[in-house]
Amino acid sequence: MTRFNTFFQLVRTSVFVLAICSLCLQCSEEETVLIQPEKVAPDFLPPADTSNHSDDVSDCHECAYIVPANVKVIDGKKLGLVAGNIIGLNSEITYGTLEFHNIVGTPEQPIIIKNFGGPVNIIATDKWHAVKTERSKYFRITGGTKSGVYGIRVQGGEMGFKLDGLSTNFEVDHVEVSYVRFAGIMAKTDPTCNDATIRGNFTMYDVSLHDNYVHHTGGEGFYVGNSFWDGMERECGLRLPHEIKGLKIFNNKVDNAGWEAIQVGCAIEGAEIYDNVITNYGTVNRQFQNNGIQIGAGTGGLVYSNLVKDGPGNGMIIMGTGDNIIYNNIIVGAGSNGVFCDERYTPGEGFKFINNTIINPRKDGIRLFAELVPMNMIVNNLIVNPGTYGTYANNDEAFVYLMSRDVRVTISNNLFARSADEVQFVDHERDNYRLKAMSPAINYGRDISRYNIPVDFYQSMRKKGSAYDAGASEH
Repeated sequence: MTRFNTFFQLVRTSVFVLAICSLCLQCSEEETVLIQPEKVAPDFLPPADTSNHSDDVSDCHECAYIVPANVKVIDGKKLGLVAGNIIGLNSEITYGTLEFHNIVGTPEQPIIIKNFGGPVNIIATDKWHAVKTERSKYFRITGGTKSGVYGIRVQGGEMGFKLDGLSTNFEVDHVEVSYVRFAGIMAKTDPTCNDATIRGNFTMYDVSLHDNYVHHTGGEGFYVGNSFWDGMERECGLRLPHEIKGLKIFNNKVDNAGWEAIQVGCAIEGAEIYDNVITNYGTVNRQFQNNGIQIGAGTGGLVYSNLVKDGPGNGMIIMGTGDNIIYNNIIVGAGSNGVFCDERYTPGEGFKFINNTIINPRKDGIRLFAELVPMNMIVNNLIVNPGTYGTYANNDEAFVYLMSRDVRVTISNNLFARSADEVQFVDHERDNYRLKAMSPAINYGRDISRYNIPVDFYQSMRKKGSAYDAGASEH
């Protein structure tokens, strides 16, 4: 991925606890659609872009099936599609809502859904979604192979992509989603009274969402996994949502998301969120729904090398399983804290924040409330100009604020600066956060070799000098 070269004193009152806890009590898909009118994006859809954003301009002679105009449901079983087949989307057709049912490949031979002849436009004719999948497994929806190519362009509906109906083992890449009323790309099957949908009976495996461009959404840019780890009340009682095992969200651009740019829940194993560029998040500014990246309950794994810039909420809010490692991220201009962290379902040993760069948060740099885990860690971070500086008896609390003495944490080798000029970035005003040769961050860090972080935000080798540098960039 091409990098940017030229790119939370509150105490924990009961009211505050209730407010933060509401983050994990977000609406289900059905609820949000019905009771959140402020999330709705304008009804106006800009003209579909017919310029060539595709690297596939050939005829689809290899297609087993080409989706014709005015067809909504493509049923792989009825069409007799088999593993390895290609479904073609014709650039000469402007499609309405498309639903893909029973698209079933194999791990070695997924069924491919792709454009041909140039970029394809899909404009929702269904209120709820533009593209939906059901009962599908081992498939890929792709709009290209090159960085910056978005050969499938989706607009309108409550959801752009709704990867639902027990769909699993899929990849979505090189698509552009814009001007949807709620989520750009949603991947989850909510639990119902159908036992097939609940935890233990269904697991979503091996989801890869990459190289996509999602912008101007009424709600989340990416909404992956259910928000209610502890279950949802249905008429048949409490129903637990499915887990996700094997999730990668990477190399995506998210701009002007109305709520969180990326929200993940119930991704219990093997989750990685990395190399994403997030700008202007939380534009609706709905309280507790206006953060850059949200790692919700039941989510473990890694969050690294993301740029999160400019939004009214926290740059990141981390409430995962406690095996989470957050590193090499650059967080700029958060309207609340750079990072807020608390526990929910947290069986892990603690949250680790390593080598992140946090600049100009309106509140604290890192605000840590996770007191129920064995040991947290905050090391080698570079935190610049928190907005709460001067409001605490101990000014260091503006950089790293702990809820109470009950929070167990190792805090070491973090560089705190009052201005970006002190740090000597190459050109922070143009989003180049590399370090100049005389930066005090150089060699300021401690040994982190045990955590297997071989490169920095810019893919440059870590530890080039006598010690590790502080922050996301290694000089």
